[in-house]
Amino acid sequence: MRYFLLLLFFLSLSCPTSAAPTDLQEPVVLHQKIEITLTPSEHLLRGTSTITFAAGTQSVSLKLSPTAQIESVTVSGAQLPYSFSDGTLSLNMPETAKHETVPVSVTYRAFFNDPLPQPGGSSEDPTYGVRGAITTQGTFLSDSAGWYPLPPSLPLKRSIRVSAPAGIEAITHGKRVARSTKDSVTTSSWEELRPTGGLTLCAGPYRVDERREAGVDLYSYFYADNATLSSRYLDAAAKYLRIYSDLFGPYPFEKFAVVENFFPTGYGFPSFTLLGSTIIRLPFIIETSFPHEIVHSWWGNAIEADQSEGNWTEGLTTYLADYLLKERHSAEEGREYRLQLLSDFATLVTTDTDFPLTAFRSRVDPASRSVGYGKSAMLFHMIRTGIGDDAFFGALREICRERLYRSATWDDFTRAFSKSSGLDLSPFMKQWLTRPGGPRFHFSDVTRQQESEGRGWTVSGSIVQTPPFYELGVPLRLQSDGASIRKNIPVTGALTRFSFSTPAEPRQLLLDPDAELFRLLAPDEIPVTVNSIKGSRQLLAVITEDCRARDATFRRLLDSLGKGGTAVIRERELDEELIRRHDLIFCGVPKHRSLLPPLPSGIARNAAGFSLRDDAVTAPDGLLFLVLPFPSPTARIAALFRPLSEVAAEQYASKITHYGKYGSLVFTGGAIRHKGTTPPAGGGSAVIF
Repeated sequence: MRYFLLLLFFLSLSCPTSAAPTDLQEPVVLHQKIEITLTPSEHLLRGTSTITFAAGTQSVSLKLSPTAQIESVTVSGAQLPYSFSDGTLSLNMPETAKHETVPVSVTYRAFFNDPLPQPGGSSEDPTYGVRGAITTQGTFLSDSAGWYPLPPSLPLKRSIRVSAPAGIEAITHGKRVARSTKDSVTTSSWEELRPTGGLTLCAGPYRVDERREAGVDLYSYFYADNATLSSRYLDAAAKYLRIYSDLFGPYPFEKFAVVENFFPTGYGFPSFTLLGSTIIRLPFIIETSFPHEIVHSWWGNAIEADQSEGNWTEGLTTYLADYLLKERHSAEEGREYRLQLLSDFATLVTTDTDFPLTAFRSRVDPASRSVGYGKSAMLFHMIRTGIGDDAFFGALREICRERLYRSATWDDFTRAFSKSSGLDLSPFMKQWLTRPGGPRFHFSDVTRQQESEGRGWTVSGSIVQTPPFYELGVPLRLQSDGASIRKNIPVTGALTRFSFSTPAEPRQLLLDPDAELFRLLAPDEIPVTVNSIKGSRQLLAVITEDCRARDATFRRLLDSLGKGGTAVIRERELDEELIRRHDLIFCGVPKHRSLLPPLPSGIARNAAGFSLRDDAVTAPDGLLFLVLPFPSPTARIAALFRPLSEVAAEQYASKITHYGKYGSLVFTGGAIRHKGTTPPAGGGSAVIF
C-alpha cells in the first residue's frame, strides 16, 4: 500500500458517529402540480399549484415569496381558510383529510425583479445575489425565490407546466414531456419521478437543440448569438457523461441540459447547468467549469450533502472534474494543479478565516473556497493515493448505490473507503476533518557522506514538524546523476530521522516533490500570484504619475480583487515606514524604480509601454499586470497595474481577478496574450548539495 497506510498502526483515535435523524412526522406529499404563466415585460408570474397530501394531514405550512398575492386556496373546489404572513401560508385541513387524500390548490401572483449584476462584476456567489428575476432578457427563479408554494416535505412526484410569450422557452428539473407554441404562447411541461430538493426555473428566447445518447436526452438552450456553440457543448456533454458514468454508475436523471443564462453564472442543478452568456463563449470553459457542473449531477444534486457534518460536495467535485481531467492529460498538469491548491490555501487563508472541513457550508470568499474546495480535494487525493484507484472508485460507486436521491455525510465516505480498502480510516479522516489548517514540515541537519572506497553515499537528516502534529507518511525524493530514490517516511511528532543510501552522488533532496500531501507551504515555497494580492493583509494602493487609468477604474480593480477597503494614496505620500509595513499595488510605474522588485525574465518596461520576449507592446489597448516578490527576508510583495490607456484599464481591470494562479499577465487586442508564474525557491523543503 502507499504512503499513509504505513501509518495506520500509529492511529488509534476514533471518528465521531453522527446522530440519528429526528423523525419530524412531516405531512406526506403524494404529488405537486405547478402551473405558471410568465409575463416578462411586467416581471410577473401567475401560478396555480395543486398539492395532494396523504390521508391524516391535519395542518400545513407552505413557503411562498413574502411579496406574493394569494388569490385563492381551495380543496376540491371549495374555499379553504388560510393565513399568509412573512412568506408562510398556513392552512388547517378539513375533517375529510383525516381519512382521505386531499388536493389543495393555491392560486397566486408574484413579481420578481431582483437587480442583475453589472457587466464585469465578480462574485463567489454563482447567483450574484439574484434569487428571482423575470425580465425581457431572461428569467431566473431559484429554489429560494418562493416562486411556487414549497411544501414542508419533498413530493413523491412533481410536475411543472410553464407558459410564456411565443418564443420564450422555459426549462426546469425533470423530463420534458411536452413542448409547443400555439396562439402566441409557448408551453413546456416537465415531470419528476424522483424529485430532489427545491425547483429552479429558467426561461428566455432560446434556440433549442437536442439529441439522445445512451438513453439520456441531451439539450442545449442557447440564445441566438451563441446557438452555433450548441454542437460543441452537446458533444462534450455526451463525452463527460460516458466518462463519469463509468466511474460512478448510471447518470441519475432523465435529461441533461446546458442552459445559457443572461448574467454570468456557472451553476449546476439536478438535470441541467447554467452558464452565463459571457462565460459560455470562453474556449476553456468546456474543459473546466462544464465538466465540474456535470459531476455535480451525481455529487451534490442526486446525492446531497448532509450539512450537519459539513459540505463535502465541492471538494469531491473539484477533485473528480477540475483535477482529474488535468491528471489524465498529464502527470505534470496534475502536479501543477495540486501545488496550486496548496499555494492558494497558503496565500488566501489566514488563522482568522480558517475553519475545519466539518464547518464548510458554501464558499463566500476566496478563503472559504480554498478550504471547502481545495483542502477537501486534497483530502480525497490523499485517500485515493493511499488505498488505490480500485478501492477509491469502488467506494464512490457503493455510495451512489446506497445514497442516490438522498443525502450523505463525511462519515458515510469514511465507512465506504474503510470497507473498500479493508482498513479502518476513521483515525486518518478525523485529523483532517475536525482541525483547521494542516501540517508544516521542513528539513533539518541534512548531510551527505561518501562511504569508504567510493562504494556509495549516505544522506541523512531530520523532518521537523511544527505543532499541531499530524500522523502521516511524508514522501521524500533523493535525486542523483541519472537516477532518483523515493521513500515514504512515517511522521508522527516533532522530529523524525531518516537516512538514504545511494550508489551515485546525491544532487538534491526534496520533500513532497509532487505535492501529494495537504500541507502548509512556507513562504519561500509559494509563487507570488494575483492570489497573493487577494490574500494580502497589509496592502496599500499607490497611484503614480505614470498611471493611465482613472482613479475610479483603479478602485474597481481593487474591488474585483476583494480589496475594496484598501487605502489609496499618491506616490508622493509614500514614506519608508509605509513601504516597510505594506505590500504595494501600483497604478503605473513608480518614479522611484527601487519601489518595484526586479521584473521576471522576458518582461521589460519602457516609456512607450512594455515588451514580452522582445515583442514590444505599445498599442493603447495593451495592459501589463505583474506580482513580484521583494528580496528576502522581507516577505513583502508588490504588484504593477500598467494599462497603456484608460480604455485598456476599463477593458481589462475586472478580468485580472480570474487569473489568480498567475503572477504575470499581458492583455492586448481584447484578449489575454500571456500568463505566467515564476517558480518559488523551495526553501526548507529542498536541499541542494
